[in-house]
Amino acid sequence: MPWLLATALGAFAACVDEEALVEIEPSRPTAITVTPSSATLSSLGETGTFRAQITDQNGVSFPGTVTWSSSDMGVFTVASGVVTAVANGSGTLAASYQSISGTASVTVRQAPAAVSVISGGSQQGMAGRQLAEPVVVRVDDAGGSAVEGVTVTFSAAEGHGAADPNMVVTDSEGLAATSWTLGGESGVQTLTASAADGVTAEINAGAGEIEPASDSASYSVTFNATWSATTHPTEFPPGPHFSPLIGAVHNDSVSFWAVGATASPGIEQMAETGGTGLLTREIRAEIPNNAISVVNGRGIGSPASTTISEVLVTLDHPRITLVTMIAPSPDWFVGVAGQSLQNEFGQWLDEVAVVLYPYDSGTDDGPSYRSANADSSPRQPIRSLRGVSPFSDEPIGTYTFTRIDAGGSR
Repeated sequence: MPWLLATALGAFAACVDEEALVEIEPSRPTAITVTPSSATLSSLGETGTFRAQITDQNGVSFPGTVTWSSSDMGVFTVASGVVTAVANGSGTLAASYQSISGTASVTVRQAPAAVSVISGGSQQGMAGRQLAEPVVVRVDDAGGSAVEGVTVTFSAAEGHGAADPNMVVTDSEGLAATSWTLGGESGVQTLTASAADGVTAEINAGAGEIEPASDSASYSVTFNATWSATTHPTEFPPGPHFSPLIGAVHNDSVSFWAVGATASPGIEQMAETGGTGLLTREIRAEIPNNAISVVNGRGIGSPASTTISEVLVTLDHPRITLVTMIAPSPDWFVGVAGQSLQNEFGQWLDEVAVVLYPYDSGTDDGPSYRSANADSSPRQPIRSLRGVSPFSDEPIGTYTFTRIDAGGSR
């Protein structure tokens, strides 16, 4: 019955509303979103990473590779979304695809991170008289580049005279200079150069006759751990802690670790597992010639603090090395290497506070806190991880060495 089939098909076609047939529009790129929308870099050479997402007319992700560009290559460069600070200033970062683009703002504004004494330190003069040479300091950012236009304040300790001028703006080389007139008392006097809150340098000078130091001194050592999800929020791990403290009292003829050097087996074990056995043996091998004792302290969670009640140093062995593993981590640690407890005139310091930042021992390639073991081959030099993901630019904690014997400042 062909006529019946034809009749049915005709009836079906009549029921279809041709206007209801909607043509599906092909996906096409309409927008690019760059994240973050802005960034401020505080040191020359510092980098920041941006990401770009292309979306179509329906807000759905669209596949494609963007082209990155900088509005001012003299301020920052960009490659594959990674910007690098070149000079102070601001500009626009653009991610482009076909005829569309997205932007973000980039500002480079150097911030003082360190003050160092260039000249005029360790002078000796007469009490109450101006020192022969000016005191010159340099202000650097976190990358070690000079910072221009920073106000440096010079302030002498009570009874230690005065600087003139006491406020100086750094020049194009990051330098600031002043003249220091000593106070009327004999002994070691101190002038502090401050470029920002917590960014300081101490300059010492000898006035008249300086009393010799005692043969030995005793110090307590406090480790105040501040590493937390607040200070280092990126991928912060559960169960954060530090391994037992391990170190040595020694002279300058031996070094147990240094930035740029290859880690010893003892430093490798400490940084990867928190073990202290190998490093203890390395220290004992230097006793009695180059070291006089092994220093031990307990491990702690973070944030928290612990104190080693007494460490004895001598004129022949005035330095201390002290390290602890950041845990969990592949091979990260904090510590000091060969920290002297004397000033440049050989007197024992009353207190030394050392701000701690993370280091990579260069023995494991793991990039995150919980990375699986992957031995570095070849081993890499020990390097700073300050500001390197997952760490921020904030400290991990502090070591404070406080003199506890009755010798005073001698």
